Amino acid sequence: MENKLNFLEASFLIIIVMIAHVISDLPNDIINNYGSASILNIAFVLIILTMFFLIINKLFSPFEGKNIIHVAHFVGGNFLKISLSFIYIVYLIMASGVLIRGFAEMLKVIYFPKASLISILCIFSLVALIANQYGKNSVVKVNTLIVPQVLISVIIIFISSFNKFDYNAIFPILGNGAKSTFLIGSTSIYAFGGLFYLYLIRPNLKNYKDYKKVGIISILISGIFLLLSVASVLMLFPYLITGKQSLSAYLSTRTIEYGRFLQRSDAIFMFNWIFTFLCYLSVIIYYLNKLTLDGFGSKKNFSYLYSILIVIVALIPQNITQLEFLKYKFYKYFALILIFGINFLILLLGYFKKKKYGGAKNEY
Repeated sequence: MENKLNFLEASFLIIIVMIAHVISDLPNDIINNYGSASILNIAFVLIILTMFFLIINKLFSPFEGKNIIHVAHFVGGNFLKISLSFIYIVYLIMASGVLIRGFAEMLKVIYFPKASLISILCIFSLVALIANQYGKNSVVKVNTLIVPQVLISVIIIFISSFNKFDYNAIFPILGNGAKSTFLIGSTSIYAFGGLFYLYLIRPNLKNYKDYKKVGIISILISGIFLLLSVASVLMLFPYLITGKQSLSAYLSTRTIEYGRFLQRSDAIFMFNWIFTFLCYLSVIIYYLNKLTLDGFGSKKNFSYLYSILIVIVALIPQNITQLEFLKYKFYKYFALILIFGINFLILLLGYFKKKKYGGAKNEY
C-alpha cells in the first residue's frame, strides 16, 4: 500500500504547481491586465479563493477520504467518472506541455542558444520519467526539499531589489478602476491552478482532518509567493504596464547585485528553477497515473506514454505568439471552467445527493 502524505508533503505538492506558473511569466500576464492595481488584485483574489476553498471543504465533508473522482462516480456512475478522468488527463497534459515549453524557451534563449528545443524538452521529460519509476516517495521527498528553497529565493529577490523599487508604479492603486480590478479581475483566480490538486489529494493524506489545513496553507503560501513576485516585477519594470515583456521573473534576478565576488547571481536562481520544473513535471506524471488508476481502474504505469504526450503538446506551438495564446487564453479559460465550474458543480450535486440518501447510497 502506498505511503500517505503528511501535512507538509501534501502542501508542497500543491505549492509546486503555483511556483512553476509564477516562474513561467504569470506575473507578466497579471501586470499587463491590471497594471498598477496588480498587487491589490492578487490580494482580493486570494481572499475570494480562500473562501471558495472553505466551501469546497464543506462540500467534501460527507465524503471522508474521497476525492472528486469518487464523488463523480457517486453522482453519475462510471460514465461521469470516466468522462471526468479523461478531461482531467487532457487538462494536465495540455497545461504541463505548454508550461514546460515556456520554460524550455527561456532556457534556450538565455543559456543554450545552440541546443534544439526538443532536446531540452526530452531531458526534462526523461528526468521526470525516471523519478516516477522510483515511485511516489522519491517524487515527494525531492519536491519537499526544493519548494522551501524556491520560496526563500523569491524572498531574497524581493529584499535584494528593495532599494531599486519605483513605488510610483503602484499608483493609481485601483489601476483602471474598481470594475477592472475587482469584477473583471476576479478571473485572476485561474492563476491559482494548484487548487485543481486539492480536488484529488484527499485519499493520499495520512490524516483526513489535515485537508482543510493543507488547502488554506497552500493557498496562502502560493498567494504570498505570487504577490511578492508581482510586486517585484511591477516596481522594477513599470513599463510592463503598457508593454509586453517576457522572462519577467528572470529579469528580476538580473537586477540583484552582491558585489564583484558574486557575479551572475541569476544563474543560481535559474539552477533552482530547473529543479522546480523537474519536480513539477514529476508531480504531473504521478497524478496522471493516479487518474488512470482512479478513473479507469488500470494499475499499469503509463509514465512513458504521458511523458511522450507532454513533449508532443509542448512542440505544438509554432512560435511565441501561439505559445502565449495557449498560456494566457486557452489554459486560463480551461482552468476556470474545469476548476471553478465543472468540479464545483459535481461536488455540489454530490453533497446534496449524499445528504438526501445518507448512507443508503454509498457506492463510490
